[in-house]
Amino acid sequence: MTITTRRWLDWVIVILGFWLITSPRVLTLAADDGPAAWSSRIVGAGLLTLAAFSMHKPAVWVESAGAVLGLWLIASPWILEITRLSSATANVVIVGLLVIAYAIWAFRIDTGRARS
Repeated sequence: MTITTRRWLDWVIVILGFWLITSPRVLTLAADDGPAAWSSRIVGAGLLTLAAFSMHKPAVWVESAGAVLGLWLIASPWILEITRLSSATANVVIVGLLVIAYAIWAFRIDTGRARS
């Protein structure tokens, strides 16, 4: 059952990564070329890369890196000063929270499997 859950979590991260790459255009974030848009694209590409690693061989460092990217997403609206764009701010904060939640869930699956 955990392998099925683990694979499901990896695919959710893939979907979130693709969303982050496309969301600047969809949300018309700062003319689609500002620092917030680039941050979203880079983090999205990072999530896709981490998901690929995780699908190949799950590891704790992958979940840790995912959690760090999630924390960046939550903090980035204030660091990059895009809080005036409420849809962009809500988008990255919600995706960041989801990424962190999935990283914690996957970490628990991985550490539970290691103890067995």
